[in-house]
Amino acid sequence: MHITREQTDKNAIQSYSHQSVKVDSIVYAKNVIISRNEVVTPWNVITLKDLNEALMAPLLGYQPEVIIIGHNEVGTLPPLLLLQYLSQLRVGLECMSIGAASRTFNVLLSENRPVVLGVIF
Repeated sequence: MHITREQTDKNAIQSYSHQSVKVDSIVYAKNVIISRNEVVTPWNVITLKDLNEALMAPLLGYQPEVIIIGHNEVGTLPPLLLLQYLSQLRVGLECMSIGAASRTFNVLLSENRPVVLGVIF
């Protein structure tokens, strides 16, 4: 029986807190976009309610099936117009705590799903 180590994705989240995420041994403490192959910072969004088509364009450029937004704004929902826009594009949007977003992103990466993560600090 051969035992091989699973390859980890380069941009999997290694650790996270309410103030930062660590990707590929680099700590990011400003709003950031993370895809399978790239990390883009800064991402010029202030709050979850600010999200619009223009601010989502960099995430949509990765052609994801799912966009995950990690944030610290408990009980806040994204704008309805944005949800409708993404629905027309057949792109799912999930907003959750930074910890839950990091874990979900890692699972979807490991399943080779087209996913992108935006983190708002």
